[in-house]
Amino acid sequence: MLRRVLTVAALSAVLVLSVMVAPSQAAMPSRAAWLSDTRTAMYGSRAWINERVADGDKGLTVNLDIDNTSLATYYARGKAVPVTLRFAKYAASKHVRVVFNTGRNQKGLAGAVRELRRAGYPVGGICGRRTGEALTTSKQRCRQEFVAKGYTIIANVGNRSTDFTGGDYERAFRLPSYGGALG
Repeated sequence: MLRRVLTVAALSAVLVLSVMVAPSQAAMPSRAAWLSDTRTAMYGSRAWINERVADGDKGLTVNLDIDNTSLATYYARGKAVPVTLRFAKYAASKHVRVVFNTGRNQKGLAGAVRELRRAGYPVGGICGRRTGEALTTSKQRCRQEFVAKGYTIIANVGNRSTDFTGGDYERAFRLPSYGGALG
């Protein structure tokens, strides 16, 4: 009986402590687990492209975040996130424009484009944050600018809530951020 009470008390303490740990202090999953989680998050993305392309609409576009969505910055710095790269290439093969919407400052976008192309991405446009602009505001503004150019954003892919605030896109695919620990 005492052993059972102590076991329950110990398990309760572990649960409470695990909830209290800040995301930045939480242990990050392995790279293999992250890659598996990204594949799960993108499930149905190709079917969605096929469905939208079949409608015959023009100006179809996918909007991708860069850091830990298109390019790994935590697990394999500067390398393409495999599932996102496959998705981008598939979209481009179906004549869907691939654009990037990043929290990186506008002044560094030429370098970001080089990095994306080196990783194998088709780059049909890029929009970044203005100096002093809040990230959420920047992400919304960039999507609005793409729409103003006549693009229909059929898929919005990111890993943080700021990537999805507001609208101007049809469907979201949210990759893991592990409670914000993976920025």
